[in-house]
Amino acid sequence: MNPLIKKLVIVIVIIIVLSGIYCGSYLPFRKSQFYINAQTGLRGVRSLDDFNNLFDPALGFYSPVGQDEVVSGYLQTLISLTSQQSNKELIDILVKQAEARTAPILEKEKGFNFSQNIYNLAAIYAVSAIKFNDDIYYQKGVETFRLGLKHSPNRQMFLYGLFNLYQFKGDKEGMKEIGETILKYWPDDLQILKSVAPVSNKQ
Repeated sequence: MNPLIKKLVIVIVIIIVLSGIYCGSYLPFRKSQFYINAQTGLRGVRSLDDFNNLFDPALGFYSPVGQDEVVSGYLQTLISLTSQQSNKELIDILVKQAEARTAPILEKEKGFNFSQNIYNLAAIYAVSAIKFNDDIYYQKGVETFRLGLKHSPNRQMFLYGLFNLYQFKGDKEGMKEIGETILKYWPDDLQILKSVAPVSNKQ
């Protein structure tokens, strides 16, 4: 082999190896570091700006892997925050942020944490709907839980989440439909049996 070509091949191989290390190891490691820092810094949060300044580095840092996992953790934190907060204006902002972070994942319709991210967003809607008796969040919650069932028809977390929303709203038809599906897979669930039986008796 021509010495010049040989040197060129070696250089190309080195570049490929270093690029692989950088993209496959360093970038995911840095992203995980940002996320860990965000989680450990939560106790010091005193405002929405503090919260966003904690999580934005992890959510915005590019890595070929890890974004779906970081978004999932972020959404789970938002579920906790929406459960604790009584400020509707703040909840509205947090929900919008959740939607913005989840939108690229939903558009891909795939990913390591795809189903979990759908559930987390649906749970944020559900908590907000129940806390404020908000019809818009209720409808979004129903639609998002149903989106989860479209991709995972028998997934327990989607079925129970949707059933609980229907029960909150007093939607007897919805309770009957989802309750019967739950009982098909978990026939010993007495709570669902008690909830569905009165609905069925009225038919």
